[in-house]
Amino acid sequence: MTDKGSILVVDDTHDSLKMLADLLTTAGYQVRPADSGELALASIAAKPPDLILLDIDMPVLDGLEVCRRLKGSDRFRDIPVLFISALSEMHDKLLAFNAGGQDYITKPFHSEEVLARVNTHLKIRHLQSELERHNRLLEERVAEQVKDISDSQVATIIALATLAESRDDDTGGHIERVQAFCRILAAWVAEQGGSGAVPPGFVENIFLAAPLHDVGKVGIVDSILLKPGKLTPAEFEVMKTHTVIGWRTLTAVHEKYPKSALVAMGIAIARHHHERWDGKGYPDGLAGEAIPLEARIMAVADVYDALRSKRTYKDAFPHDKSRQILLDGSGTQFDPAAIRAFAAVDGQFERVGSGTH
Repeated sequence: MTDKGSILVVDDTHDSLKMLADLLTTAGYQVRPADSGELALASIAAKPPDLILLDIDMPVLDGLEVCRRLKGSDRFRDIPVLFISALSEMHDKLLAFNAGGQDYITKPFHSEEVLARVNTHLKIRHLQSELERHNRLLEERVAEQVKDISDSQVATIIALATLAESRDDDTGGHIERVQAFCRILAAWVAEQGGSGAVPPGFVENIFLAAPLHDVGKVGIVDSILLKPGKLTPAEFEVMKTHTVIGWRTLTAVHEKYPKSALVAMGIAIARHHHERWDGKGYPDGLAGEAIPLEARIMAVADVYDALRSKRTYKDAFPHDKSRQILLDGSGTQFDPAAIRAFAAVDGQFERVGSGTH
């Protein structure tokens, strides 16, 4: 096999087919002849050539129809087709180009013209293939770089969240559990609501952004954050500021990375996961659907985990009691839709909360 390229020559006239095959073979091309449109399509399907020389006026399946079928195929549409025909009217040439042909050679042809045009179109095809290969490599490299950046962002997020969590010994494993809870709820919402319910990437982004919900606690003094008993009203007001501290910190990050959907979601979760459906939450007193969906989901996940966890001032509640508290809060503390999602998947919550997931 030569390295100049393979050419399929299609012509129902034996003399013309032989003349073209001999010409191209002598020039160093690998040539495959076909004397009908049907045989041409079968040959192409078996092994696509680099270029096709195609007669127009053939019985049963003419060259125009063969070309249309090729150009309608994802697999074969990029193979250059050069029509070679005795039809010399402008109308015939326009039909050939409209069918998808790249060039048109009129019979009787000149050998030098055929070789020159074949060589030109093969070079063009080669350059296109090289460009496509280069673009694929470039896309792969960009994807790798984006993944590296994404992995770096996720690692930074986990580090920040872990730093906040490490200051409160009672919350061990809280990050991993609320991540799991958020993913479970978001996946159910996405599945039930169809593609229009949540934007693309929502489920994965909320899983990755969930650890940021309490990142603002790094700004709360130990005497309040680690207090073993119930907070006074004044102390609770200070504790509530962790939402704004987290929001402010992440907003500064977002100014440097404005295209990061992950950081944007973290901002919404950090500020609003203590809002209530009835508008009695903090820090902004948002109500209903004015609260971002990711924050409404986080509210359910966060409260469930708090109920199931042991604190210095309370024992861990069992799943059934925690479940009922959440159900009773539907429409007041919690988004009713988020609670419906929770009720549908609470068995998965129980497994995660008990460490058996």
